[in-house]
Amino acid sequence: MSSFSVHVDSEFESIYNLVPKPEQKVVKPPMYKSRHNPLAPIPFSTNKGLGPNIGKLKNNADPIKFLRKSTPSKRNPLKPIENKFNYPAPKPLKAKVPSKDERPVVGLFTEKNFVTANAIEAILAVPRVPDASAPDYLKKEDFGKVPKYLGEVKQEIEQENEMIDAFVRKQMEAYEDTPELCDAMPEEERIVLIEKLKTKWDAVNKKYQVLCMHTLYEGHQKARKEAFEEEMNGIEADLEKLTSKGPLMISRG
Repeated sequence: MSSFSVHVDSEFESIYNLVPKPEQKVVKPPMYKSRHNPLAPIPFSTNKGLGPNIGKLKNNADPIKFLRKSTPSKRNPLKPIENKFNYPAPKPLKAKVPSKDERPVVGLFTEKNFVTANAIEAILAVPRVPDASAPDYLKKEDFGKVPKYLGEVKQEIEQENEMIDAFVRKQMEAYEDTPELCDAMPEEERIVLIEKLKTKWDAVNKKYQVLCMHTLYEGHQKARKEAFEEEMNGIEADLEKLTSKGPLMISRG
């Protein structure tokens, strides 16, 4: 007979699960034990005294005689003694408001002549002694004289004015030597130009308004719209020059 083994998953129901399975004993490894003595003192340790968590506790505390409720304990010598709260001294109260029955003293007058008294006090008053440490500016060497720096400033201003006058004189000489290159435009010619420019602006604006009715601009329409805007801006600039105050100069060339 040939032997065979059946592998059954425990998650599914099977009759093989009813067969008792042998228990597997877990073999524990031997417990670790250090080869060093745990009770030996720590060599080269800077902690000479035993701290609260190092070494054995050196006190003979009785576990039965512990600190109970309302039992006074010893005061910590490092804790400063706090003084009891002392109320500050009360501030002096203000005078009471006079009652309705109290009336002020009236009818007092004096026979003292204050004008005479003030004159007598002014006559008998001791004059004040001037302070010797304060400098006397009246005795200075340059008292009443113009400071030196003002003379230097005045000289600089005169030099600047002379330079400006020389520059203006040179410019005027150059302008006088040159022939007149411009003539004033007659008033009639200016009026005619203004009327023609306004007529031209109206014509361009009419075409521009018709083109603006379109919502979508293609390539050529966009170019025409920009050309109309540029032309109207140029006409408006020319009108502004022609309508400005003063004579309008035109070149002879």
